[in-house]
Amino acid sequence: MFLEETEESGKSELHVQLASKENLCIANIDKKNTGLLFLQEGKAKSLYKRVDHMIFEKKQGNQWKLHLIEMKGSVGTEKWKDIKGKFRASYLVAQALAGMLELDISETVMYTTYERAEFAHPDTMPAARHGRSGAPQIRMKDEWDGNRFGLNFGERISFRHIPIKMERNGDGILSGKLEG
Repeated sequence: MFLEETEESGKSELHVQLASKENLCIANIDKKNTGLLFLQEGKAKSLYKRVDHMIFEKKQGNQWKLHLIEMKGSVGTEKWKDIKGKFRASYLVAQALAGMLELDISETVMYTTYERAEFAHPDTMPAARHGRSGAPQIRMKDEWDGNRFGLNFGERISFRHIPIKMERNGDGILSGKLEG
């Protein structure tokens, strides 16, 4: 599969090669009307944002592996929070679609393509280094690297996150590969 992000702020292309030839791909799902009316609106919950691409990869029987892909040029602290909101909402949409299509999701992997990632807090903002009290503290860098990555659905559920490093090609477009 060939997936693209066409926004001027971060044109990207990702070549995806999966083991299965039986896949369902929703490219540019963030540009499609995928609103589920029972999800709450509002920025705080991020339930109306979507990742860029969603792939259901057929495994054996009726088992499917879900791939959620968000394409970015650069990722920092605030953008990472936004990306996690997109993963959360997109996972719920994928669960709804799987239910309608009677697919059994056996595994979910979330990917973020990027050129640069920086999770250091600014030296001029010491308060940014303090986490919320009463909740376990997980460093963003650890989540990004795939260690202890999880999303909050009333309880924290762990997932695999794989960052995909992209390189600029001769046309200035970020390009990368996902092989699974």
